[in-house]
Amino acid sequence: MPDYWVKISETIEDDLHRHHYLITAPNEAEAKKSAMMFMERFVDDDDNPETIEDGFTFCNNGVVVRLESIKPTTKEKFKEFLLKLHTIDMS
Repeated sequence: MPDYWVKISETIEDDLHRHHYLITAPNEAEAKKSAMMFMERFVDDDDNPETIEDGFTFCNNGVVVRLESIKPTTKEKFKEFLLKLHTIDMS
């Protein structure tokens, strides 16, 4: 099965956070379905999020979670990205 790189944005008030995930699914439509199911439970304190286009709002619209993009990738490319993102180069 192919791998998909999923980028999710989380906005709390005016503070934007981006999250990156890897989903293995038979196709992009199934990857999106899995991402949406994951995002629906993104905030533990809200059991009843409001559905919006490509996402959900939580805590009386205080938190907005959106699916920003899905693209085919490989586990190796995704690992390389994470390594670059979380490496501090002091040279």
